[in-house]
Amino acid sequence: MVRDFLRLSLKSLRHRSLRSWLTVLGIVVGVAAVVALIAIGEGMQRSVERQFETIGYNTVIVLPSGEGVGEDGPDGETGRPAGMMGLMGGMRGGMGEATAVDMSVIEQLPMVTKAGAQRIETAMVTSEGMDGQGFLRLTGLTPDMPEDFPGYFGGYVIGEGRTFTVADQNVMVLGHAVAEDLAVGIGDEVVVETTSFEVIGILAQPDEEGRGGFTIGNMRTALFVPMAALEELYGDPGAITQALVEVTEGYDLDQATQLIRAAFTQAGTPVMTTTASQISEQITGVLSSVNLTLSAIAGISLLVGAIGVMNTMYMSVLERTREIGIMKAIGAKDRHVQGLFLIESSLLGFIGGALGILVGVGISGLAGGVISGNLGLGGMTRMMGMDLQPAFSAWLILAALGLSLVLGAVAGALPARRGAKLPPVRALRYE
Repeated sequence: MVRDFLRLSLKSLRHRSLRSWLTVLGIVVGVAAVVALIAIGEGMQRSVERQFETIGYNTVIVLPSGEGVGEDGPDGETGRPAGMMGLMGGMRGGMGEATAVDMSVIEQLPMVTKAGAQRIETAMVTSEGMDGQGFLRLTGLTPDMPEDFPGYFGGYVIGEGRTFTVADQNVMVLGHAVAEDLAVGIGDEVVVETTSFEVIGILAQPDEEGRGGFTIGNMRTALFVPMAALEELYGDPGAITQALVEVTEGYDLDQATQLIRAAFTQAGTPVMTTTASQISEQITGVLSSVNLTLSAIAGISLLVGAIGVMNTMYMSVLERTREIGIMKAIGAKDRHVQGLFLIESSLLGFIGGALGILVGVGISGLAGGVISGNLGLGGMTRMMGMDLQPAFSAWLILAALGLSLVLGAVAGALPARRGAKLPPVRALRYE
């Protein structure tokens, strides 16, 4: 019986091919939009999780409070967790003004295994091979910071020469692109303001253009010097824009963060703090909200497609009234007629869902790049080493296919009921 109904439904759809395909198209658009958006959002969330698993969750990002930022929180503590402002500051490497912070207080805390700081200044840079001069971002680092926190310095890979050590002073490591712009190589000199720096290292060209981990923007145009040299050049010893503190594995990170803030506050240099887990939660929360909103909007188009199925099925009932009368005259019951139209509407939903999944898979990669560019996420994701590869889980494919099938069946329920309730005599007389 079901096989016969399926054969009759396929024959009916082929007979009304143009209307059927236009109806299917409405389902295709809705399913494709839902699948593509959810896949992109899921892919971004997985990328965030992978990135934070790589860099580890036992590092605390310390940011100078700055005037007006380190006000008392609800518990009366100065330098409360950084929140979204701290998140953005941490991801940009602390682009605010450098502020004096007593980093020696870290040595008093037993749960701290490593610590490092950086300071960013805008410098006038020139070289013998460069015509004129340029203003570039100059980053001062404490010794071994890139090696101690490799997850936060993605792209800091020496391609030529070496990195600097504690004994080095006026030396420089620079990115691949800026080395070409300055026309310098290992052993050449670069003049920063009025001080000459010897180039001892050039970074390898990143696999992903511009990737700079969490603390540095674009590695291709980065200039790195020892922190002591930067302090001598600009003064204000002890000023930093950001510090990284690694906490002993297994130690409660929330408690460690509170102790770090308290230690800096007692030393008279209040700071804000944030952690990888806090940043991860905030990013995934934002992505989840955006993904949910976009999916809800896409669901509207899927609903419109279901209305199209309902309209098609009503038209089918009207056109096939005589056929219904003949079926009932030869013994078909109401449930048989209703089942026939339900199978037909379900087929419309199923075919539209299957095609919509294929279309959604096809366009999701392109849509990910367009969405990231339009929302200003492209630079952020490159900086974090994230990608926007869509993720197609089994539940997404099955849910999309099942939803389209159910929507088709529900949309055809009322028309099927109407056709099933037609009296045989009236149906046979219908013209």
